[in-house]
Amino acid sequence: MEKYTFREKAVLTAMMLLALAAAFLFFRRFEPEAFLKKEGAPVGMEVIKADISKSYTGKTAGEDIPHIASVDDFGSITGSEYVTCVPAGVVETGIYSLKPWVDPYEITKGRNSKGRLYSTGRKAPEITDMPAADAEYYREYYLIELEDSSYILAQFSASYRKKIEDGERVVLPVGLKKTNSDAAKAALKDICGMYHADHTYTLYMADDEWDRENNFTVFMVRFGAAAAVFFATALLLFLGAGKLCGIKF
Repeated sequence: MEKYTFREKAVLTAMMLLALAAAFLFFRRFEPEAFLKKEGAPVGMEVIKADISKSYTGKTAGEDIPHIASVDDFGSITGSEYVTCVPAGVVETGIYSLKPWVDPYEITKGRNSKGRLYSTGRKAPEITDMPAADAEYYREYYLIELEDSSYILAQFSASYRKKIEDGERVVLPVGLKKTNSDAAKAALKDICGMYHADHTYTLYMADDEWDRENNFTVFMVRFGAAAAVFFATALLLFLGAGKLCGIKF
């Protein structure tokens, strides 16, 4: 004799799916970098000029780093000039680019029956709009509002996005003007058109060096926290289902 009726099984399955959805959403939005990454010493122009071969994108901006306040300011800089800005607002585009240090073939590997990795021969897309892609291997494009109420594309840690959304005054990290690929331009064209923003260039402010070195740690913290959310949500839902539907476990 079956322990649960069809109705009870349906309720329990629905509870499980709701718990999975909650964990998935948490996994997507949780940013361990916000507390794992310590703010480094501000990087000023003197440091940059001392070693121009090094990349400084994503580093804390020193007081003498030029600030851009308008779309004209952004248009006038070259791809080798480090700048920063204080955005008045931010818009998520839902478009993501593969992080520069990620091997597009590495993340499409599969496992055989013995658990060994093998190449599928597939290449991960450079640009995607998949909702979970930003969690590990991809970085989202944002539209940031400048002081003149114009918008430009930018890429930086999601931890900054949350602060901007909360109304905090945020000095974004050091960034460079980057030319977007044809694939990125095509994907961003519509949403950039809505905000009268140029889809040709992006202000790139991501710290790829830190991101690459700490990717596994960030993933494990995010995964562990999402697992905790899943079990906690499932427990609460099952207890609620037990009281409301009279299901005995």
